[in-house]
Amino acid sequence: MAAYDVIVVGAGAIGLSTAYWCSKAGKKVLLLDQFDFNNDYFSSKGESRFFRVMYSDPLLALLAQSAYPLWRQIESENGQGRILTDTGLLFFGTPDGLNTPEGNIPQAETVMSELGIPFASYTEGQLESTYPVFKGLDSSSVGVSQSMGAVIAANVALQALRNLCVKQGVTLLAHQTVSRIRTAGPTSVTVTTNQGDYTAAKLVLVPSAWTNQVLSSLSVKLNLEIWTMTYAYYGVDQYSYDYPLWFYFGTPDGDDGGTYYGLPPLLTPGKIKVGTDFTFQKSALPPTSPPQPDPRMLSYLDKFMLAHVNGLQSTAMNAVGCLYTMTPDTNFVVDLVPGHDNIVLFTGDTGQAFKFTPILGKILSELALSGTTQFNIAPFSIHRPDIILSS
Repeated sequence: MAAYDVIVVGAGAIGLSTAYWCSKAGKKVLLLDQFDFNNDYFSSKGESRFFRVMYSDPLLALLAQSAYPLWRQIESENGQGRILTDTGLLFFGTPDGLNTPEGNIPQAETVMSELGIPFASYTEGQLESTYPVFKGLDSSSVGVSQSMGAVIAANVALQALRNLCVKQGVTLLAHQTVSRIRTAGPTSVTVTTNQGDYTAAKLVLVPSAWTNQVLSSLSVKLNLEIWTMTYAYYGVDQYSYDYPLWFYFGTPDGDDGGTYYGLPPLLTPGKIKVGTDFTFQKSALPPTSPPQPDPRMLSYLDKFMLAHVNGLQSTAMNAVGCLYTMTPDTNFVVDLVPGHDNIVLFTGDTGQAFKFTPILGKILSELALSGTTQFNIAPFSIHRPDIILSS
């Protein structure tokens, strides 16, 4: 008999959420991670993340709407601090339908109109009068705001999920590097790590940048690219200006990808978090040391901020490097591993998975426990074009 009902590999936000939902269903769960439960490799690291329903993809907008009350549920069950702070969200920049990992402004407006999500639109003149913190915008700039935007206290969220997992009896083991996965029929799978063998009826893999390394013993390889992203902090005059939650869609100019984002000084008083949504650091292999910020990205951040944001009291400081695991179409992979009906996979976080943490964990738990889910995950199929390199 298997020692556990479910093993989850990868203890970032999505892995924790999966363990939470499986244990909430009364299952005996083991959660493994190759690092500490707080480490510099986590895509989940950092004090803050975006929450939004403003998407160019209707499925992501619907999933975000489903995730919001589940975040509130986790917040309430934990009872130790606020996870979501509602702020609203502003998209602004070029009106052109640029193809970016975040979609674009016209597509977002179309999706929200189709789904009945209320929003407000702005011309360039209206943008700078409504949001005087911004300056020097191109005369063709437009904007759209939506009230269901929020700042996620990421560290609080991760600790809440760890607390609830422990409360529900999940076993958490760190420093467990997976070297082999073996199945013995549809109800038994053994995970071998540097510290031993662990057996369960079901396995959920959430290995992020290490997906292909973990899948290698199953003879599956996916078309993934690991991006090292950069963000930093800027001292600001938060008493003279109101700094919103925002995303900027600019026209690419040479190496400048033109896409930037910023979070208000809610969790970092006197400082705002700002990052680029493009990078020069891309690899098919995971890093062998913690990701570092790219000085080139910091120069682009400084140039953008000095040109377009009022009230700055510093250039970029306290810069951080973080990892995105990217698929060719920038969508998640949520599916069974080919040839293994008792192994579920999530990968391709594409830098936007954190906000979906509770709903993705619920979906993965449903797939593990019943082989199906109530949610539409067809666009996340592992069998869509250009995902599987070999199996």
